Amino acid sequence: MSIEEDVSRAIRSFRTEAGLTQEDLARRMGQPQSFLSKLESGERSLHVTDLAGLADALDVNDTTILNRIRSFDSILDRWELSESELTELIDTNPSLRGMVLGYAAEVKFRRMFLASRGDIVSEKDDDHDRKKKGDRRLRYKGRDIVVEVKSLQTNMCKFDEQAGTWAGKSQVDGSDRRVIEFLDGSSLNTTLLLRGEFDILAVNCFAFGGSWRFAFALNRDLATSTYGKYTEEQRSQLIASLQPVSWPPTAPFTEDFDEILERAWEAKQPGPRVKTLEE
Repeated sequence: MSIEEDVSRAIRSFRTEAGLTQEDLARRMGQPQSFLSKLESGERSLHVTDLAGLADALDVNDTTILNRIRSFDSILDRWELSESELTELIDTNPSLRGMVLGYAAEVKFRRMFLASRGDIVSEKDDDHDRKKKGDRRLRYKGRDIVVEVKSLQTNMCKFDEQAGTWAGKSQVDGSDRRVIEFLDGSSLNTTLLLRGEFDILAVNCFAFGGSWRFAFALNRDLATSTYGKYTEEQRSQLIASLQPVSWPPTAPFTEDFDEILERAWEAKQPGPRVKTLEE
């Protein structure tokens, strides 16, 4: 189907859904009926200058028309939200903004580093399975590599103008509490993640200047907890909830995904002993 046919189909569907004749819609646009007739027959192209008038006449967003032309089922159209309304919603709700940015980071990570890779099979674990921790499970050269995608705490990000560097911290813990049994016989009910529970930490650094980029580190290289009330065994196995991150990345972080993937493959280790609350 040509673009002209897509435009014709979209305009006709909007008009009929609104219960309007060509004459009705043309009148709302301040145009003659022949104008609509030519648009719907494909004799006339839909110009950018016509789009706003058509959207106003149909009482929809400009992007809604474009999405219909492309046969794209936008969540904004489904929820009847405009871009400005969604922007207001996220800007005025910091907790929602953090959550949406976190999920957006998973999408960006997948598209930036996995979409074009024929040597990686990628899948997402069930969010409700508390025995599995990780946002993406990669099958690479015969081994499973688990990636945990996290974001920076925006209120902790600072830019050093003189050095041209960013510094901040990423919160690296789980959303659910579970019971963990340790080799020293102790147990702990916590949201903290463990040594060996995932392989690669991918930190979304969008808060460092507003562009999509990631810093990667191996699980085994991350800082562990220093909390005095934990046993020595617990401190050695629990990943600290806040991990310092900089841009450009410094050890143990790197921006080279291929490098970290190879190192994770070579360092693949058995997972920890974890007991969930349901068991």
